Amino acid sequence: MQCDLNIPFPKDVNKESLNKLELILHTLIELNYTHVAINKQLSPKMYYIPSKKQKQQMSQKEIQDLEEFDLKSDLETYFKQFELLEEKFKHKQLKLFTRVTVEIDDPNQLGSIFINLNSPSAKNRFDLVAILPLSEKGLSFLTNNNGSGSNSTNVDIVTFDYNNYFNGFHLKHKTMNGITRRGIKVEILYSSIFNTMNQSNLKFINNSKQVIRCCRKGIKTCIISSGASQNVHVRGKIAIESILDFLGLKADVYSRMLKENPISSLLNGRLRVKSYQQTIATGFDVMMKDSELEQKGYEVVNGFVVATNNINKDTEQEPPNKKLKK
Repeated sequence: MQCDLNIPFPKDVNKESLNKLELILHTLIELNYTHVAINKQLSPKMYYIPSKKQKQQMSQKEIQDLEEFDLKSDLETYFKQFELLEEKFKHKQLKLFTRVTVEIDDPNQLGSIFINLNSPSAKNRFDLVAILPLSEKGLSFLTNNNGSGSNSTNVDIVTFDYNNYFNGFHLKHKTMNGITRRGIKVEILYSSIFNTMNQSNLKFINNSKQVIRCCRKGIKTCIISSGASQNVHVRGKIAIESILDFLGLKADVYSRMLKENPISSLLNGRLRVKSYQQTIATGFDVMMKDSELEQKGYEVVNGFVVATNNINKDTEQEPPNKKLKK
């Protein structure tokens, strides 16, 4: 089982950009990936609703761009295209998941965005919720102590912009280790190391080493994803392990960053969507499927063999005596 939890969804949705996305997914299949998340990134301009006083200080062009953009319509387009991709790749041993990454500069600009994304009444909900802090203020969103009802408790991953140097803020040991203790995974994106333009590879090395240094106590809770917008920037397991070794990480951390931690993030996110208070789940197993059992009308749910809902009661038979893999 191999995971990549950050394949960017194109900003401009057209035939060419969607073909590029499909090409990346085909490349991941060839590299034996099994679980992939399609990432929709939201910038502050996409979700921020300014007050009347703030609108008066904005230029006419900024107001016009703000009025033209419709977040609801944009998300509907994303979920529609995701369903089409899921339909295309469902027979190719590739399980797709939805993910949203919210860029945060000032937490005061968030408004009700997290409430809307995590609302149980929402027609479509994301399997994974991540944040990308653009400043030290944005990172403080994850360190507030507002209790279990805080919006930050619905966050699965914190990621950074590895294509550019961190914008004037430095990560602190106390902050990053506090975030990892709350169960939030810290993501490292490796695709920029293969981009020689604007010294992206040097920026990746500098940024990733800063993250590793600050997460020294919680480095085993980190994950690594590609963040690749081109299929030539995707790498297999051995190449990724070489990158991690170059960054100074030990071999015992590799499996956690490549398999255990991504699976843990997916499980946490799926239980938030598919269960009651992340304790009870019904229907299909949130992470895996057993094709042999499905053909016989059964499935594995949390380690138990149960009959699916669509099986005919008249032809109901005893569950097969199958030894489940742990």
